[in-house]
Amino acid sequence: MHNNDERRSKVKKITRYVAMFVLAVLFAVYPFQTASAQVGLYLGGWGGYTIHPDATEDDWDDYYDDVDLDIDETSAWGAKIGYTNPFFKYLALEAEYSYLNPEIRDDGSMDGDVKMSNLMFNVIGKYPLGIIQPYFGVGLGFSYADMSFDDIRGIDDGDYTSYAWQIMTGVEFYVTSEIAVDVGYRYFATEMEFDHEDSDDVTFSTGMVTLGLKMFF
Repeated sequence: MHNNDERRSKVKKITRYVAMFVLAVLFAVYPFQTASAQVGLYLGGWGGYTIHPDATEDDWDDYYDDVDLDIDETSAWGAKIGYTNPFFKYLALEAEYSYLNPEIRDDGSMDGDVKMSNLMFNVIGKYPLGIIQPYFGVGLGFSYADMSFDDIRGIDDGDYTSYAWQIMTGVEFYVTSEIAVDVGYRYFATEMEFDHEDSDDVTFSTGMVTLGLKMFF
């Protein structure tokens, strides 16, 4: 008799936990009644940190192999304006500005600082239902780099503009029908050409973890 009571109690607990889990999943994926507010114009901003930044100086003077530069991890931030079409809520278009300031550590051959301002145009695909909305995006644009070096084998300080690209993925958590918290990861890359007769270019890339806020109007 006692064993039967214990079994009934365990079954009730398991049933309760399963019911709570199912309700949580349904609540996460069930669309807002006011989901129409998640279309049209929106503004957003984010902050983040670079992960495993990498820079390679390509084909120095045709005599040396590619040189891997030692890059410090750094903070990054950005702001964006975007638009979600009310007739196709799975797609959004964005214009985004971002800034990062990686430093080149002194490894015996060079030591410097790079300030990067990036203007990107992104296409974002997302699942626009529920309070948890995953997304994936790609972006193309331009990177303006202001470089200053203590010693980089004859390469002068200067400003360089080059093409850039990025891929993004993450999840938006809607705290209201118009405001979302964005947790994401992105991979950003660009290639900078030096104004120096012996150097071809420098390829820079980095991962970034980001935390942002997005608001519809």
